[in-house]
Amino acid sequence: MFLEIPVLLEAGISVNDEIATHIHCLKQPDLTPEDRDHIQQNLARGCARGLQLIALHQLHMSLRLDELCACCVDDQKMTAE
Repeated sequence: MFLEIPVLLEAGISVNDEIATHIHCLKQPDLTPEDRDHIQQNLARGCARGLQLIALHQLHMSLRLDELCACCVDDQKMTAE
C-alpha cells in the first residue's frame, strides 16, 4: 500500500527540522573547515531526502487522481446503462 498523506506530512516535517538543524549549526562562527564540510554534506543529504519525499508525494497524488478518474468513468458507464 502507498504512503498515506499524514505519513508523508510527518516525514516532510522531519526533513524540514533536520535541514533547519544543519543550517543552525552552520551559523556557528567557531567551526573548522572540516566541520563545515561535514555539516554541508549532511545538509545536502537532508535536501535530497526532502526532494525524494516530494517525488513520493507527487506520485501518490497522481495515483490517487488516476483512481478517482477510473471511478468516475465506471460511474458514467453504469449511468449510461
